[in-house]
Amino acid sequence: MKTNINIDKITKRTFCIAVIGGMICLTACGNSQNNSENSSSAEVVSAVGSRTDSLLDSRVTLQAEAVGYDNGQLTFVYDGKEYTLAMDSELFEHDEKYVNGKSLSQAIINNDIGEVISAEIVADEGITKIYSCDVVSPNGEKYASGMYEDIKADVPAEEYDYKLCHKSGSVYELSNANRTITADFNDLEEWQKGKYPESADDVMFGGYLFTDGKFIIEDINLLVAVNDDGSKTYEPLTTSDYPSFFGTVQTIGDNTAEIKLTDGKTVCTVPTYYCDGELSEGLEVMVILDCSTDLFDSGKSESFDYAVICTDPAEYDPSGHEFGNLAYAKADSNNLGRFIYTEIGDIEK
Repeated sequence: MKTNINIDKITKRTFCIAVIGGMICLTACGNSQNNSENSSSAEVVSAVGSRTDSLLDSRVTLQAEAVGYDNGQLTFVYDGKEYTLAMDSELFEHDEKYVNGKSLSQAIINNDIGEVISAEIVADEGITKIYSCDVVSPNGEKYASGMYEDIKADVPAEEYDYKLCHKSGSVYELSNANRTITADFNDLEEWQKGKYPESADDVMFGGYLFTDGKFIIEDINLLVAVNDDGSKTYEPLTTSDYPSFFGTVQTIGDNTAEIKLTDGKTVCTVPTYYCDGELSEGLEVMVILDCSTDLFDSGKSESFDYAVICTDPAEYDPSGHEFGNLAYAKADSNNLGRFIYTEIGDIEK
């Protein structure tokens, strides 16, 4: 994926909502019978409209605290009482969907940076059904580098390019002349959790900026070329070139985990800073490693300084393979959020 940016222009993301209004046309007829029928129809329309207005009037807007969103259930606190109600993710307002099916709103609610999330929820009067939920507007704003920069004449243009600096684990710092943003790259989708450098001089990124300056990163692209016309080409770092193995967590250490592969004899000790959920001993996981597929069935015990752990392998497997039969997988070049699987029985001995 390549992104061409013209450095002479600042491109702003514009979010547009098209509203299509409906028109009801009533035609009056000349004879008394038709007038009578029209009168009857008007009464029916009026009655239906009255019932609709009544239903709409029964809806209330709650200023609540969103506590969690998982498996189609929204948990929130309103007026000192906690509620957990079914809610389709399509009911999130101002949302963005990710490749893995999760969303920006879910990331905001389930954040692990200590943010208390305000939510504007439209529900019925009895608070038994949710019609919509907005956590994007009340807590901050969507942010993309290059948007709304405070340009000063005495500051060189390149000072507004964001620079990348590795802090520790999956935590990086993004800074330019205007601001410094700290981002946890574990917030990225799994296919974007590549091997990022210790530093880089020019990056483009986007995400969600809380009102207190904390940040959830959604995407990042690194500069790879400056073109003859002055535009710049950016590309993401991905996991697409790395194989994914399957195994069971044996032990959990200090920021590391020991995983035995499905061959029953190969053991990998990996860092846990890129992990999409909670680890526990005995948990079946998928782990992306920077190595050859020859690792499988090697019987080796190896340590790695880079790994991406996926705690729910089925999330990436629409075909429903049997976990114990899987040897490894590679990202589908047409859909980096999905994988092409190799079963143990398919490997030539």
